[in-house]
Amino acid sequence: MLVIKKLNNNAALCVDDNGNQLIALGKGIGFPKTPYELKDLSLVDKTFYGVNAKYYGLIDEIPEDIMFISSHIVDEAKMTIDKELNPNIVFTLADHIKFAYERYKKNILIKLPFDYDIRQRYPEEMKIAQEAITYINEKLKITLDPKESYGIALHLVMSQNFTDEEVINESNVINKVTQIIEDCFAISIDKSGFNYSRFASHLSFLLKRQTKNEMISSENGLLFASVIKEYPDTYECVKKIDEYLRKNLGWGLDEEEQLYLILHINRLKSREISQ
Repeated sequence: MLVIKKLNNNAALCVDDNGNQLIALGKGIGFPKTPYELKDLSLVDKTFYGVNAKYYGLIDEIPEDIMFISSHIVDEAKMTIDKELNPNIVFTLADHIKFAYERYKKNILIKLPFDYDIRQRYPEEMKIAQEAITYINEKLKITLDPKESYGIALHLVMSQNFTDEEVINESNVINKVTQIIEDCFAISIDKSGFNYSRFASHLSFLLKRQTKNEMISSENGLLFASVIKEYPDTYECVKKIDEYLRKNLGWGLDEEEQLYLILHINRLKSREISQ
């Protein structure tokens, strides 16, 4: 196997004997000067084919143990789900798990506003996600709330194929919301980069819900008040997004959803400005 580019000391972009490009993980495989021929394939712990280049940067951002946890969950899902999963899911799911872990450390639980819909429409994905939470807790020695399974289930759902009409409609809304954010903060968001792709996937979570039956959970009431006080500009931006959604989609954001969006807009904004 030819190693053509170092991603970090333990990850590299490679080409296999059939000419297919892949990402390989293994201790020290990115350390030698590239390109070079990796003859001892026992050094490779995991390979990923078909990953979009914009996700390569996650190799440095996501701890190795979380990457392997995500890979295990996806491997389990592939044995159950009939549809082909997008090859990027290992990386996007790993990023989601990392974010859940960070929120766990800060005692922040975000209740997805469409959990009932996910549970009813995607029982197969929910079962995989519930088992995934048990696996994550065991490997990271934490106790994620069982409700975190909804986010994982939705990642599995979103990695499957959707109709062209669904993709186009959702894309139009995401583009408009992005424009609102750019106008609010006078920034230009790099839509070809991973930071935007990550944000768009989380925004897509909100757009996939069909009904809204519950308001903010009691454990997040004080947190919401604190966040809007700490980030008033982001809160004003979210209110403009809410106004757009009410006018064009016929539904708006409750406080739980606003909190969810504030956190992700701040994450996107801070990374775009720092670049």
